[in-house]
Amino acid sequence: MKNQVENALKALEEAKCLEQEGQDFYRNTAQKVGNAKAKEMFLSLAEDEAMHQRLIQRQIDSLTAQGQWVELPEAKGAKCDLSQDIFPQGRAGLEKVLKAEPTEAEALMMALEFETKSYDKYRREAEAATDAAAREMYEFLASQERLHFDLLMTKYESLVRYGGWAD
Repeated sequence: MKNQVENALKALEEAKCLEQEGQDFYRNTAQKVGNAKAKEMFLSLAEDEAMHQRLIQRQIDSLTAQGQWVELPEAKGAKCDLSQDIFPQGRAGLEKVLKAEPTEAEALMMALEFETKSYDKYRREAEAATDAAAREMYEFLASQERLHFDLLMTKYESLVRYGGWAD
């Protein structure tokens, strides 16, 4: 049992770091982009990552204090199709699309890669989870990263195909 808790805490610490990296990336990117819509989107994504980090910290606190996972209202009933890859065509598929204004397109590409990394981590953890609350939390996080990915992909496609940010 002690080993399971230690393994869970290690995975959660990694997840917390991933969320912090996401926050930092999105806040820094928001400062660098000139487009107001892009700035707003990146700041919103940073706030989402901060919420994810707080959720993960609650699990860490519960596992540390009580040795068990806690059910989180935010994750209640979360379902995510873990059988699907989030980036099915890979980076090469995206790079085939016409280039847009490099800094914005590159920022979106980096964000897509970040969301893919997060989604893959949470998918692996959800599939490996033996505790229902752990699986539910990881499925919730995976579904959140999937939503971020879809949003970013829509913005990327709009930027490279039409030369501007979609609403």
